[in-house]
Amino acid sequence: MTAWLKLVPSWAWWLLAMVVIAGAQQLRVSVLQDELKTERAASTDTFGKLSACRETRGNLLVQVGEQNSALANLSAAAEQRKELAESAQRDAREQAQADYQAANRLQQERTGGDQCIAAESIIDMELGL
Repeated sequence: MTAWLKLVPSWAWWLLAMVVIAGAQQLRVSVLQDELKTERAASTDTFGKLSACRETRGNLLVQVGEQNSALANLSAAAEQRKELAESAQRDAREQAQADYQAANRLQQERTGGDQCIAAESIIDMELGL
């Protein structure tokens, strides 16, 4: 059975071995190239998603900045309204001080007789009538 193997020259065996090895290497290279194409496609897809995420992140940062600016403006406006209201209250208290004093004098002054006539005379006196 090994006799027919001896009929083939050694260089032919060597050549056959090289063909088999070269074919195996070519198959391996072909498989690796297919894997590389798949990985490149996946990488490109991932890069596209990453770019979209970065763009979205940038947009969100801009929106957050705008919202913070709007909140700061609203806070400043609220503070101004508060200061104006406090100032208006102080002014109203100062303007009403004379009326409060007159009312207090009316309550403290009690004249004899009818209370309505007494109140009328005190009010007339305050008004200078």
